[in-house]
Amino acid sequence: MSHANAHYADSQVAADAVATLLWRLETQLDEAFATGGELLAALPRARTAAKLPAIAGQQAFETLSQAILAIGTARGHTVAGHRVIEKVGRQIGYETSFGDEQPKPDFVPTGVGASHLRVAA
Repeated sequence: MSHANAHYADSQVAADAVATLLWRLETQLDEAFATGGELLAALPRARTAAKLPAIAGQQAFETLSQAILAIGTARGHTVAGHRVIEKVGRQIGYETSFGDEQPKPDFVPTGVGASHLRVAA
């Protein structure tokens, strides 16, 4: 194997590792967000079952809500980083798939920052 081919092979292995870790992080953030949502839903049910007044647990609810919002923000930053990595990968010619290249049918991005994702006709 020539030096150039060995360098490319090493770079490809590194790019594949980045892609795997990126998908793992996105999956873990999704799981944490979903678990957090389940926890927030369980808190008022537990309060009611314990026959406690509405004020009971409010501070925990508010604090945990902030934690879940932070997970959502982290997920948004991760998705933005994903797009940057994909762009760099294309520019330098890596074959690694950093994500699903085809949008899902009827998928319309929403939320903050979605406007820059529109496709120009």
